[in-house]
Amino acid sequence: MKKCIRSAVLAAAILSTLAGCAMTAPYQRPELTMPAQWDGVAAATDSTVSSDWWRQFGNSELDGLMTQALAANHDLAAALSRIQQARAAAGMVRANQLPSVNLSASASNQDGHSGTSQSSQLTASVSYEVDLWGGSAAGSEAAAARLDATIYDRDAAALVLQADVASNYFQILALKDRLAIAHQNLEAAQAVLALVETRYSKGANSALEVSQQRTSVLNIQAQIPSLEQDLRTTQTALAILLGQAPQHFSVRGSTLSTLQLPIVSPYQPASLLERRPDIARAEAQLTAANADIGAARAALYPNLTLSASTAAAGVLSSGSTLVSSLVASMTQSIFDGGRLRGQVLQSEARKTELVAVYLQSALIGLKEVQDGLGAVAASAARHELLTQAAAEAQEAYRIANVKYKAGSDDLLTLLDSQRTQLQTEDSRVQADLARYVSAIGLYKSLGGGWQSGKTAG
Repeated sequence: MKKCIRSAVLAAAILSTLAGCAMTAPYQRPELTMPAQWDGVAAATDSTVSSDWWRQFGNSELDGLMTQALAANHDLAAALSRIQQARAAAGMVRANQLPSVNLSASASNQDGHSGTSQSSQLTASVSYEVDLWGGSAAGSEAAAARLDATIYDRDAAALVLQADVASNYFQILALKDRLAIAHQNLEAAQAVLALVETRYSKGANSALEVSQQRTSVLNIQAQIPSLEQDLRTTQTALAILLGQAPQHFSVRGSTLSTLQLPIVSPYQPASLLERRPDIARAEAQLTAANADIGAARAALYPNLTLSASTAAAGVLSSGSTLVSSLVASMTQSIFDGGRLRGQVLQSEARKTELVAVYLQSALIGLKEVQDGLGAVAASAARHELLTQAAAEAQEAYRIANVKYKAGSDDLLTLLDSQRTQLQTEDSRVQADLARYVSAIGLYKSLGGGWQSGKTAG
């Protein structure tokens, strides 16, 4: 029995080795002309983008939030589960390339006129489908590539999660800054209102001026509930990213001024293909589609199956007999209505589609980095100008306040300078936030320090 099985396995191995007629063409990356440099920015030899890029903002609370998100986010957990599913599927496909071995046993008792008879049998069988045309190997290659795609998909989801956590955290700090400015301006407006009411009581001001200043105070107060609601919804959004209930969640940080703004140096544009997990995912799917074509083509050709079995009869009685067999069978589809040929055409069309998807992914990556570089430069320039404008508006308000108290200027001038100061201060904070958000966007568009590497197998 052992000799028969060994012969079948050896014959299968020899035929598989000699097959050499694989239908799968070697994968080739689609041609894409990459720019030599980014517009307006010189690429760095060594990029400052690392896998823990958020640490460059110098905020320990953000570091802790990021650790929690990466450990507890449910979308990321679902992506990890998809990897496990793909790994199991790849294992099942690889199993098809191995021989199938089965063992069965039977026994019976029969009572008749001539007495009682017993029969028993032990059967061992092995079968193997020879991969003459490389169809099984192509299927295994496709499954491995799809496993890689799920891994890259998880990595892309992690990068999006990191960017969302940092962005929401910075928005929370900015909203706290904006609330602080609103409260400060409200106190100043209320102080002016008290002065106007005092002067009105002494006949120095009209009722119109009192109403005008009360309107100003109410307008400032009206901004506060909206900012507080924005703060609550941003904090609940961050809580969900962290994988926890949003009730009673808050962050300790209170201002953007505690952060460091890193300088992000981009690498060469050609490196983008190896630095973004979404592009790597698109290429892994394309690799799988290329292998699917080979598997579909192999299905057009005959299948060769080797089977060996040994049966031992009478194993429970005093004597036994052995019967062995070795069978080679070949099957070929004669007519299937074009189903197999349709599978080939479908696989080829799918590959053509995924070539376009891959090229589009690469172009989108180039666009996002270029836009990110522009956003960093524009936000820096806008912040500098608004910082200067806020200083001027503050000085203008101070002068108008002094002049109004001295009676040398009217209330309308004071109201205008008061409104301008509030708007400019608020815009300055939003411009400061834009600098940090644009840095996050650039880190994300550059792949967040991720580098391509085949981890499936």
